[in-house]
Amino acid sequence: MIRRSRTPVREEGQYLSFEEMLTDLNEKYPDHTAILTAEYEEKVRITYHELYLRIMELANRYRREDCECVGLYANASVQWIITMFAAVIAGKRTVLFDVLFSPEQMMELVKLCGVDSLYAADKEGRQIFSEYIDEIKSERLRKREEDIAAGIPRQTEEIHEGGKLLFFTSGTTSWHKAVVLSQQALLRDAWGGQQMARATSEDLVLSMLPLWHVFGFVSGIIWPMSIGAAIAISRGIRHAILDPMMFEPDYIPIVPALLRYMLSMDALNRNLNTVVIGGTPCDEATFRALLKRGIRVMHGYGLTETCSGIAVSSDPSHIYAMRPCPGTTFRIAPDGEIYLKTPNTMDGYYNDPESTAAKIDADGWLHTGDLGHIDREGRLIVLGKKDDVLLMSNGEKVYCPEWEEELNRRIGSETAIYLNEDNLTLAVVLRNHTRDEIWEQVEEFNRKQTNSRQIRALALWTRPFPRTAQGELQRWRIASEGANGHA
Repeated sequence: MIRRSRTPVREEGQYLSFEEMLTDLNEKYPDHTAILTAEYEEKVRITYHELYLRIMELANRYRREDCECVGLYANASVQWIITMFAAVIAGKRTVLFDVLFSPEQMMELVKLCGVDSLYAADKEGRQIFSEYIDEIKSERLRKREEDIAAGIPRQTEEIHEGGKLLFFTSGTTSWHKAVVLSQQALLRDAWGGQQMARATSEDLVLSMLPLWHVFGFVSGIIWPMSIGAAIAISRGIRHAILDPMMFEPDYIPIVPALLRYMLSMDALNRNLNTVVIGGTPCDEATFRALLKRGIRVMHGYGLTETCSGIAVSSDPSHIYAMRPCPGTTFRIAPDGEIYLKTPNTMDGYYNDPESTAAKIDADGWLHTGDLGHIDREGRLIVLGKKDDVLLMSNGEKVYCPEWEEELNRRIGSETAIYLNEDNLTLAVVLRNHTRDEIWEQVEEFNRKQTNSRQIRALALWTRPFPRTAQGELQRWRIASEGANGHA
């Protein structure tokens, strides 16, 4: 991993570490509600003082524990939050695992990150990975004994990313990478978001998104805590239409798919002030439905590699034009890719210097992989993913989402375009269609295209396409698996 040295810079109201933030909140707002949960339809309240004591007690236990890397493998809960803060404050490398990872994925990632202490909410989760963690501990002990025998001093915590968090990328274009984010970068991102959102310590934020994704983590935990606001922890997707009425939040960070579902069920509480949308682009109809209700809409753009949000739109007349958060600079590369610099940038990909160097160039510009432009007022317009543009050997380009939108309508099913040996291939999720019926629609579509831009092959799927947690197509997997038995 490439290390980028930073001189800590403190803006007014910004914290540099989780311990500093929690200590300050304990002094300023000891009796304020920090977290609200619900048990048997009754609200359970935890104050900032109670939260601080529980976190610091567990942090002291972690300091005494002979481990270097703590993994969290559980759904959002008060104990998840306490464990996360405690592990980080104790100087442990802290890895946030998606509970939807398969056991095989988890085993690989546990080894990759060197997890030697695991917090799991259920006994089964702990048992699955206990033997792998024991192997890691044994290997670390053996290596330490060899180093002592050779007179090599013990490595410092900094070398082991002590006190930093590892998030996994969503995997839209490749297998998950572990992104190393510092406390300072995460808190700087929360501070930048607050300059745009302007919430207060009297507000309540409903945390509905997975905390192992950086958007849910920052917008649902770090940002509200950094201003002393209260956090209500959602009871899960089954309660999505009930939780807003239960907790009556002022702010809800959310992704478009969940928001559309809640709007269809009229599940947003009447006193809701602001909806913060992130994860994937949101459609205009959803924006308008929120504005009609008098709800302020903030549409954010960011990456795991930038601690989430780095640009925000809140202008109802220009809903897709986003202003950069403080300290963030954008420029557009000749091929239309968005490059950026921000103080919220990751330290790098864990133990992967080659991927880090490919993502952040020698001049410090992070290559987002997204296409866009900057308007006359300096606002960023994101057009789509660079990987959604297929470049053919003759130099012609195909913008996949545009084609897929029309083909979805024609065929009445989900479609995805990819290249297979320079042949445009269409993957289709089978519903009530035959291959001939699908190909008839493809031929009709092809008549509008030049000969070199016509679809040449079909790959028929009997299951839904693989997607990220935010609902984005994993085109790389569709192309790979389509060529390996799904056609």
